[in-house]
Amino acid sequence: MLLIDKSRCFLDLQECADQRLSAARGLMHSLACMNIGLADAKDLTNVADAVCLLLEDASDLFKAAGEAARREGCKYA
Repeated sequence: MLLIDKSRCFLDLQECADQRLSAARGLMHSLACMNIGLADAKDLTNVADAVCLLLEDASDLFKAAGEAARREGCKYA
C-alpha cells in the first residue's frame, strides 16, 4: 500500500502518478517484447503483479492530485 501525503501540491502528486504510469508502461512493453515460450510462469506473474501495483498507486495519486488541484484552486481540477 502506498502512503500518500495529501498535503503535497498538485504538481508533486501528478508527477509521482506519471512516474508510476511510465514504469507500468515500460513493464508492459517488456512483456509484449518477451518470448513467452522462454518465459517462466513466475516471471510473468511477477511482472503482472508489479504492473497492477503501479497502476493502483497511479490511480490513487491522480485522485489525490485532483483533490489538491481543487484545494489550490487550480485550473487543473
